[in-house]
Amino acid sequence: MRGIFISGFFAYAALSCVIPIIPSYAVYLGASQLMSAIAAGIFALSPAIAMTPFGYLSEVYGRRIFIIAGIVTSVFATLLYLVSFDSTTLILARLIHGLGSAMFVPAVNALVADESDENRRGEAIGWLSTALMLGFFAGPIAGGYAAEIYGVKSAFLLSFTFVLASLAFALFSVKKDVRRYSEFNFKFPSVMIPFYTLMFIGTAVTSALALFALPFYASEIKITKFQTGVVVSSLFLFSSLSRVPAGVLSDRFGRRAGAVVGIIFGSLGLFMAATTDPVQLFLASSVCGAGMGIVNTAVFAAASDCENRGFAIGLANTVLNAGIFAGSTIAGYMASFLDFEGMMLYLAAIAAAFIPFALLRRDQRSI
Repeated sequence: MRGIFISGFFAYAALSCVIPIIPSYAVYLGASQLMSAIAAGIFALSPAIAMTPFGYLSEVYGRRIFIIAGIVTSVFATLLYLVSFDSTTLILARLIHGLGSAMFVPAVNALVADESDENRRGEAIGWLSTALMLGFFAGPIAGGYAAEIYGVKSAFLLSFTFVLASLAFALFSVKKDVRRYSEFNFKFPSVMIPFYTLMFIGTAVTSALALFALPFYASEIKITKFQTGVVVSSLFLFSSLSRVPAGVLSDRFGRRAGAVVGIIFGSLGLFMAATTDPVQLFLASSVCGAGMGIVNTAVFAAASDCENRGFAIGLANTVLNAGIFAGSTIAGYMASFLDFEGMMLYLAAIAAAFIPFALLRRDQRSI
């Protein structure tokens, strides 16, 4: 599965390498403050709508067709970045890139779950998540550096290069589907509701920090585009590093244990982020990223235990991306009456409020 992991790494690097420049570039193209926040997070809107049906369809028609189609769609989106001369086109490109992600992510998660040992499924999902989040880690650093040295368009060209690499590895690594997939089954995995809720809240507050607040308040915090990319990348790096241990934790102690530990770490990281000290921001972002990595791995492991795992994983990705879009958009609204430190304290309080919700729920190891 090594080639699949590498393909996922490049797919996520392509998606994330434009994060440090999107809000400011949207403003440069004429967008309002709120529209710049929408531009930052709208790539998650199409997955929020489409990931569940695409995950569902992968149960019937197989994984490969959606993995390849998703990457090809992303190739088109990166080309659209390069010809974006107004904020509307930029937002459209980001929306289409999200649609490609909606096809790719549930299918690749389900494929890894299909091919992994049942007793080590959480660990396998953790390895895949590590590869994806390493892409999110590498992308903002590379994109922020390219934009600072060579200009904004170079970050878009880098995104195009990354997605072509993802396509090449997928074509050679994802074999033609040979197993018989299930028929349509519209049974909703109700035992996943508490997990989905924690994923939504955790992702929303983390996205508010990484996708909007850090790039938008960069001048107030007095950090450059490259430094913004580094701080954002620290979140994704520690999210990626936490994934395999989180998968092992959920295999041994249950899925709820991971969700509880993760939401506690996420809340602590946001509280630490209420500062303008770049070093403390780096540490806070790292803690927050580790927490969300633990939560999300536990949720995906729980979803992979479901009978129709493609459907359950698709729902998990829908919830995750709804959280991304909601978090960055709400942060854009909050920016109209809060400074950076005040926003972080609000976000920390929201995340902490859901810790008792996790603790009160009965564990679901096998779903």
